[in-house]
Amino acid sequence: MKSLLKFRCVSKSWFFLLSSPLFSKTHVDFCLKNPNLTGYRLAVVASVYGSGRKCNFYNLGFENSCLSLARNSCPVKSLAISARILGSCNGLICLTSDSFTLMLLNPCTGKVNVFPDSMLRSNGGGGGGVGCFIRYGFGYDASFEDYKVVKIFSFPHIEGRFENMVSVYSLKAKSWKMIEGFNSSSLNGKVGVFVNGALHWEACHSHCSGLFWEIVILDLAVERYGKIALPSYEDGGVYWTLSVSRGYLVGCCNYEKNKADVWVMKEYGVEESWTKLVTILLPVHRRAYILPLFVAENCDEFLLQLGEELALYNSRDGSYKRLDGYSSGDYFRQAQATTYFESLASPHM
Repeated sequence: MKSLLKFRCVSKSWFFLLSSPLFSKTHVDFCLKNPNLTGYRLAVVASVYGSGRKCNFYNLGFENSCLSLARNSCPVKSLAISARILGSCNGLICLTSDSFTLMLLNPCTGKVNVFPDSMLRSNGGGGGGVGCFIRYGFGYDASFEDYKVVKIFSFPHIEGRFENMVSVYSLKAKSWKMIEGFNSSSLNGKVGVFVNGALHWEACHSHCSGLFWEIVILDLAVERYGKIALPSYEDGGVYWTLSVSRGYLVGCCNYEKNKADVWVMKEYGVEESWTKLVTILLPVHRRAYILPLFVAENCDEFLLQLGEELALYNSRDGSYKRLDGYSSGDYFRQAQATTYFESLASPHM
């Protein structure tokens, strides 16, 4: 990508070619169809005492046949103290900027688009009201070639069910609109995972034998809701987390027994294609939930978010390598992370 950005300076014709939406779309499509040839990156947003929140970016690669990370430049030096990651898609990262604005960032080009957040104006209250839980999602509607941000206002209803009011921001229209809402169990996933044109949130509700988990989805093209069943799991206390790695939906079943099973849906929408990759034993004295951020092609190595820490896990020998360098000398807390690939996608339509 650095070469492509430099090539825009060769001539006017090269500049217009490499700056065109068609070239950007073609490159994004190539990356999506060839995940094994695509270089992936990691973005980390974390609080630094006395400095608000900072963005750090890393290259994901292999060194001596082992998964490794290397720090690269950061176009955004600092963010609002409330900033957090709301999702990534096609090389763009969506973040909160402050209480009333959102931000789309392309870490490769450094371009930023800031736009207003959605406020719920109804009997539920001005910004969601007491007892309202907020959920976000960010993805791409290929049918209209439009990026969309989804904000869900989730209100407790009856018997562990929730009434969800949904607002969608269109980057093309530069505006928010309310769409049909839905009832659901508790949406535990605060940020939706974008895969195959849809956003996915892990959800659970109580019944006589304990908690029942499932995935609630929203298709961005037709704005239709659905569900995907999770793989079977052992009885007892569990907590599911969702992520995406190299274009595949990944589910992690965290057990109270200090272990976690990592699953991947090899064929999207086919529930029988859920495949368990590994059972991870947590380090001694660790009780944090695991969120897989990246799975290597050989499925032997994993980049994990372990509570507030980031670590590389090698399933061949069960070893952890804590990423001390991601704080860059600062004392970080409340870290968030997402993977993305470099592209020329514009945060403006």
